[in-house]
Amino acid sequence: MKKFVSNAEISNNEGSNAEIWQNIFENKEWGKYPSETLIRFIARNFYNVSDRKAINILELGLGTGTNLWFCAREGFTVSGIEWSKAGVDRFLKRMNDEGLKDRIKDIKIGDYYTILDEFEDESFDCFIDSYSLAYNDFEKTQDIIKKAVKKLKKGGKFLSITPSFNNLGFYKDESLPYHSCKPTEGCDAFTGLIRYCDDEDIKKLYNGDNFKITSISLINTKENNKPLTELYIIQGEKDA
Repeated sequence: MKKFVSNAEISNNEGSNAEIWQNIFENKEWGKYPSETLIRFIARNFYNVSDRKAINILELGLGTGTNLWFCAREGFTVSGIEWSKAGVDRFLKRMNDEGLKDRIKDIKIGDYYTILDEFEDESFDCFIDSYSLAYNDFEKTQDIIKKAVKKLKKGGKFLSITPSFNNLGFYKDESLPYHSCKPTEGCDAFTGLIRYCDDEDIKKLYNGDNFKITSISLINTKENNKPLTELYIIQGEKDA
């Protein structure tokens, strides 16, 4: 496998998002280390617990498992859902190779909109989403978040990282679902149909009857003084 390849070399943006990401994970070395945002979230919320093994972490769209690998290395128990078998296979191999397989509670392959129903309610201390929810339309994302919150224990936390309109590659296309497009430039290029957000979208998605946003921040990057990415970092919790 070539160590670095652009999405444009292996994807034509055709087919379902699941098919596109299966192809990406089969043909591209994709992320081996978590973001600082994820590390800070886990550290602030769970590093001081007396028994890290008792903390159950669920990831929606684990990809090749970068975030869960980190959480497992730090002593936590991990579960995840991913629609790409190629991504899951790479994650499981890494966990086995590094002696971390005993930190895995449950890994499932499929669409987390339906797969979430297979997990026990109030069984997780947090759920994380690192850009994955953005590959679902607005209404489906609302339903997924509500389902994921049901799986949280009372007082459970969540982290979601999702792109704003200011990400390079976003354009308005009224023929596609609300605030969605199929970018051909920027970091999201040739990764399928992706939904971008504004402030009102964030409030509607991440606040509910028994859960709420506790903080929203933005991370911006530029390249040669040209805007490249702008990501919402949403942290929240289920009512205690």
